[in-house]
Amino acid sequence: MLARADVGLKRLNNEDAVGVCPEASPWPLAVLADGMGGYKAGEVASGMAVDLLTAALQRASLTGAGEHVARCELIDALDMANTAIYAAAQFSPSCQGMGTTVVVALVLPEQVLLAHLGDSRAYAWRDGRLQRITHDHSLVQQDIDAGRMTEDEARTSRMSHLVTRALGVEPEVETELSQWPLQPGDRIMLCSDGLTDMVDDAALAALFARQLPLDELLPSLIAAANESGGKDNIGVVLMEADFGR
Repeated sequence: MLARADVGLKRLNNEDAVGVCPEASPWPLAVLADGMGGYKAGEVASGMAVDLLTAALQRASLTGAGEHVARCELIDALDMANTAIYAAAQFSPSCQGMGTTVVVALVLPEQVLLAHLGDSRAYAWRDGRLQRITHDHSLVQQDIDAGRMTEDEARTSRMSHLVTRALGVEPEVETELSQWPLQPGDRIMLCSDGLTDMVDDAALAALFARQLPLDELLPSLIAAANESGGKDNIGVVLMEADFGR
């Protein structure tokens, strides 16, 4: 599994954080987080999430490292990170109310196992089609699901950044898991709303359709968001299934 990660800066403090460990054991992994809170508190939360999750998942047991074990380790790691971020927010006045969205990908032999909270997303590209894997935890997504709002209306709504789940905001967290069965040539993207607020799924698919190498596609995605207004930091992780490596 080849991987690339980058963050495009739009603010003096960067609330997006990414971590990619393509050689990690027992599973190659990637983490993307988009923090929220007062001055620099979001940056603290997202940085803690990436550091804690990558460390915990690389310390996971190698015994029977299949899907069941991976699911358990992933949930445990997110519970641990949630407790740590929540405690830090209670301890430091400057960090009160901080939290972060997060999306984590563990690469198993035949699939990618994903965990997410909030509106940072995972997508998969296969055979000329871009598919959103994760389902946003947000107020506007609830309105979309209920038929009260369209995707286009959600992108410009004043409630677009109000998430219903996040890491570190409450003492306990309910993580959503999903999976994608891997085939050779599949591409997986993790991204923050700094990308998806500016570039809709059709425009993202058009960029993927150009079949650029990952190290060219990544800056193209960030540039597209900036050219469309670039109102926020833009965090992106790209992975490609290459079973020959």
